[in-house]
Amino acid sequence: MITTPRLQLLPCRPEHFAAMLQPDLPALAQLLHVEPDIDWLQQDLVWEVVSQAAQFLTEHPEAAHWWLYFFIHAEYQQVVGVGGFKGPPTQGTVELGYSIAPHFRQQGYATEATRGMLQFAFDHPEILQVLAHTLPGINYSTQVLAKTGFTFQQVIEDPEDGLVWQWRLLKPDYSV
Repeated sequence: MITTPRLQLLPCRPEHFAAMLQPDLPALAQLLHVEPDIDWLQQDLVWEVVSQAAQFLTEHPEAAHWWLYFFIHAEYQQVVGVGGFKGPPTQGTVELGYSIAPHFRQQGYATEATRGMLQFAFDHPEILQVLAHTLPGINYSTQVLAKTGFTFQQVIEDPEDGLVWQWRLLKPDYSV
């Protein structure tokens, strides 16, 4: 688990994926010990990806910390977002991403979760850089990335999302 001042970033385990694949999301809420107001997850998560991620994690349990996390508000026990890494490190690089529940946006949770994930990543000696992708244009995600030290690198073509902006933070440039 990754902890920040207000959040607990809980890694998604196979039993969480199994609960997410059920039509009854309150089962997931019960498993996470959080308020059952998590219906927004059905809109934010691509369920085909959840199924593939569940299969991957079953086959590679060592990758759990480089995968999906639930962002749980420590005091209110509510899921305020999800995010994490897009797989284990490759050649010293991990990519992170996140999504904040609509009614928790613009309250600093994305920035706080990103800082927690960066600290986690850079605590691993093999991690030399962290990448992130955003939709093109200035938006809340680009502001979060800039605020946490990332710099814009280039526009790239993502096979699923089309044109995206690539951001990078090098380990020597990172400071808490």
